[in-house]
Amino acid sequence: MSLNKDKLRSIDDLWVILRKHIEGSDFFESYPTESAFESDVWARVVEVAVNCGQNKEASCLTSNRTNPGRSPVYWEEFCAQENGPDVNVLGSNNRLDIVFKHPEHGSIGIEVKCLGTKGHAAKLTQGIGQMVLALAHRDRTILVIHCGTVSSAERQRLREVSKDICRGTRTAVIVVPTK
Repeated sequence: MSLNKDKLRSIDDLWVILRKHIEGSDFFESYPTESAFESDVWARVVEVAVNCGQNKEASCLTSNRTNPGRSPVYWEEFCAQENGPDVNVLGSNNRLDIVFKHPEHGSIGIEVKCLGTKGHAAKLTQGIGQMVLALAHRDRTILVIHCGTVSSAERQRLREVSKDICRGTRTAVIVVPTK
């Protein structure tokens, strides 16, 4: 996936590229932890940064110290910015898992959720709430939700509902695995 940097004329161009790459990726049927799934999503985000000719350390930001290639220096700089990682409202101190910053066009926040064997609605609504709150600091947001513990029919229904609720907004929900 090599990209021409001239094709990135706006944050929307990057948002489409990032969404298509994540949606087209093969994810495992299950993950031992949400953190393991987040690391897999992180790798896809880093791939997009590299293929877009971006400095991956400056563009791919996370507080998760276990993600390979994460720069503590750029993370600390990001934390000091006015529109850094946290959106503080009603004591929520909301922080998305990953932020993709483009040096000219803005930023995309990515929340990662992994369903377990129960509490599906809570994970979904929490993830949607987090991505909406993050719009206070981000130009676009994405919720990537792993639903390997539910049927493929349920995953497809969630994709359809998500498409409807995100239409015309600056948000997107990506439901994986695709099969």
